Amino acid sequence: MDVQGNKLGSSFGRFSVADLNTVEWWSVERLLVVGLVGIVTLFMFSQLFGGRKRNLPLGPRGLPIIGNIHQLRNDTMHITFMQMAEKYGPIMYLKLGSRGVVVASTAETAHEFVKVQDLVWAGRQTSMAHDILTNYKMDIAGAPYGPYWRHLRKICAQELFTSKSLESFRFPRAQEFNQMVKSIMDDVQEGKIVQLNLKLNHLAFNNLTRMMLNKRLFGLDVSAQEEALNFKEILFKLLKLSSTIVVGDFIPWLKWLSIVTGYRRYMKTLKRDIDSMLQEFLELKKSGKNMQEENDGGPRRQDFVDVLLTQPTENGTGHLSDTSIRCVILDMLLAGTDTSSNSVEWGIAALLRYPHCLKKLQAELDEVVGKDKTVTESDIPKLPYLNAFMKEVFRLYPPAPLGISHECMQDTTLQGYEFVAGTRLYLNIYAIHRDPKWWENPLEFDPERFIKNPDISMKGNYFHFIPFGVGRRQCPGISLAVLFVQLGLARLVQGFELSLPDGQDPTTLDMTAKYGVTMPRKTPLKIICKPRLPKHLYYDTN
Repeated sequence: MDVQGNKLGSSFGRFSVADLNTVEWWSVERLLVVGLVGIVTLFMFSQLFGGRKRNLPLGPRGLPIIGNIHQLRNDTMHITFMQMAEKYGPIMYLKLGSRGVVVASTAETAHEFVKVQDLVWAGRQTSMAHDILTNYKMDIAGAPYGPYWRHLRKICAQELFTSKSLESFRFPRAQEFNQMVKSIMDDVQEGKIVQLNLKLNHLAFNNLTRMMLNKRLFGLDVSAQEEALNFKEILFKLLKLSSTIVVGDFIPWLKWLSIVTGYRRYMKTLKRDIDSMLQEFLELKKSGKNMQEENDGGPRRQDFVDVLLTQPTENGTGHLSDTSIRCVILDMLLAGTDTSSNSVEWGIAALLRYPHCLKKLQAELDEVVGKDKTVTESDIPKLPYLNAFMKEVFRLYPPAPLGISHECMQDTTLQGYEFVAGTRLYLNIYAIHRDPKWWENPLEFDPERFIKNPDISMKGNYFHFIPFGVGRRQCPGISLAVLFVQLGLARLVQGFELSLPDGQDPTTLDMTAKYGVTMPRKTPLKIICKPRLPKHLYYDTN
């Protein structure tokens, strides 16, 4: 039993995930707002039509006070925006309360906003949840554009996500994939159906903590896995709450609703508990204790926290504060766990849904790697169909279908439209990846399109394919995410014959997504696994 890991997670024992399900924040606030609209409309109406009229893009007509808030749902925003764009055009304008929002739905318009005017739209949104989550924007993803953000981004580019850094964690990364395969084999031996999303979540989370702390955070026994799941659920809820439409963020004089509904209190409670646990990490590191696991077997390596603790502030007057380091760690946990595990799960679902893709990928693995050894990271560049398949997964099921919204930092004009500072920008990646101008049969799952065009990359050079965003606010961890998905798909496909339970017809497999900041499957994938390699390859590994 991983005593130290359980100790680090023990502060969550008093916090029940079920408590977070007691209130549907958006539903409660919407009912309250609708009830108030009639009362306040007469008093606010004149303010809506005051001032000079600006030339704005077309968009759906909104209601007084609340604008278009009533037309949006958290779980279908990317689809709603795509459908609206068919009527109002590739640049669409909405009002969410007093906040202007522009949605770009094509590669060309995305290029205009975050290439031609990249610096103008490099800001990040302000919200109650985000302020609580990031200690008022001390993280990487949400920090305002300026010296502090540029400094953190530089650390990511030059210290954390370099090829040398990622290579140094190849051994522990392989250990975590081996452990996942062993766990699946245990289920196979017991005749169990494999709950793939749970396996992948534990894999992604432990993979990140090994890189951050040289430590598998949670042990392998039953109680430790339950605690790991509980923590993961809390992280998911934190992410969900932080991405939920909160009316007070758009109608400032209704911020009190977040207090009445308990939204603000829950966010603060979650953040306080997570900060407490992360601070325990930092104190252990500062004490000089080696958190590397005894059975690692590899040389002592610098982990991310080791690196962060030695970094200066942006003005060079000292070292990064504990608060900054905690926010960076939380960023990585939130951004790197669900997105990576979701992508592998979508990939396996697509292989089941389209058996000819599964046969092609297995044939490639058998030819290049063989069935007498396990596929490794060094094999990945020699597997073109695997890479094409992965890109098609990212195209149809982008990790974050609307990305993280940008914000206009100064008044600007684009394509003749006038936008004021503070206007929020969404790039509808989901719609861009389905644009028939760029993609033949865009709704069809077809990895061959990337076999024909292997040079199309995900790093922002092709604006019709931007699964990790684009511009200076692009996700800094692309290389790590891609590596995780490649190796996850390869290990599962090489190691197992995959099928659906109860003889289910693969053509009936539900491929519906559940939108949030990330895009998990609406129905978690459960599969039957049958080993296809010699038994010692599943167990004779570290």
